[in-house]
Amino acid sequence: MNNPETSYTWQNVYMAAVCETDNERMMNRIYEALAAIEQRRLSPVEAESEEDHALTAAEAGLQSLITERTEKPV
Repeated sequence: MNNPETSYTWQNVYMAAVCETDNERMMNRIYEALAAIEQRRLSPVEAESEEDHALTAAEAGLQSLITERTEKPV
């Protein structure tokens, strides 16, 4: 996001997931954030808009967290 003052309704749930430190709660928060993003995507989002880019980045970040949490150490 280019404008730090821009806020979207799904961001609070996303930030709760990213900032969660309790491993017991983290996956639940991640899935709540993914659901909030998916719910937002059900409404029109202008392609290539600031929010579209923010949604894409948030989805990628959550997928990284999921991978980080589920990969087995070698």
